[in-house]
Amino acid sequence: MFSHNILVRFAFILMTCSSLGLAQRSEPASSSSLGGQIVLSVHGGLKEPLLVLLDHSGSKKDQRTFTDLRGNFEFRNVPKGSYNIRVRLEGFESVNYPVDIPGTPYVFIFLNGSAARGPSALGGNRVVDVRQLTANIPKQALKEYEKAVREIKDHNPQRAIERLEKSVKLAPDFYNGHLGLAQEYRKTGRLDAAEQEFIRAFELNPREGTPLIQLGEIYLEKNDFERAAEALSQAIRIEPGSAVAHYALGRARYRLSEYAEAEKAFTRAALLDKDFEAAELMLVHVYVRQGKLSMALSRMDALLQRNPGNIPNPALEKFRSEVVAALAKLKQGAEKQK
Repeated sequence: MFSHNILVRFAFILMTCSSLGLAQRSEPASSSSLGGQIVLSVHGGLKEPLLVLLDHSGSKKDQRTFTDLRGNFEFRNVPKGSYNIRVRLEGFESVNYPVDIPGTPYVFIFLNGSAARGPSALGGNRVVDVRQLTANIPKQALKEYEKAVREIKDHNPQRAIERLEKSVKLAPDFYNGHLGLAQEYRKTGRLDAAEQEFIRAFELNPREGTPLIQLGEIYLEKNDFERAAEALSQAIRIEPGSAVAHYALGRARYRLSEYAEAEKAFTRAALLDKDFEAAELMLVHVYVRQGKLSMALSRMDALLQRNPGNIPNPALEKFRSEVVAALAKLKQGAEKQK
């Protein structure tokens, strides 16, 4: 029962350690510390420190700090009040999450996205049959596509979209054009338009899983978890070796409270990609949801031991302390019943 209550108020995108019953640090009554960890939903981790903003509601000023390469960050001496944590990273969903001080001493923030998984190019991280680029595609459509690629590299998304729209208008059956347009629509928040383009891309190339994976992620962003699970299950049948597809399916199953299925998906993602930390962390949360506290503790210990150069991970260590406390309380209850 205690293991269930430990995560009753668990949030998927951001898990606040205060909802796990963590004790606050001994800070003056007028100020507190706020810390946590940024976790990417793709392998590889951060390449450089990431800016984290803390905005006070109704104030024009914000506090700023940078993460380390493990994603850890901390704000000190934060006055009591309501704030928003803001995180922006190109290729990932932006986060603007409200917190109350001193009610939220630690947080995990998961950044979800697809643009940073591989080389920065249209068409995702898989090689598409070169015939899709040339066969029956008008030269002007190809030229517009090539110009769109350059616009994306120059960080001009709207101009890239205009080029891609021209390309697919000239060549309605141009797979890469539709896929690239879908990705740019998604990055600029036009999810309905992106959904239709991903569907069209999959119709044109049903042997390619990338459109379905990203379509499933759009359904996740829309909180349409049934459709997300359906699309991602189909994607896995096409690409059973995709760690990203299994991870995204795990997210859908988790939100549907199908924890056993979510466990299978996250386990598979972690096996396929040994550096996929987001999958490992979600696997910990699934274990706790199911009352498998010993397994959660074992997985957390493995994650902490894997830290390069023994870089501290205070958010995960705080989470671990809660699981240890839960296990101790269960043991005490069992001994009392003897």
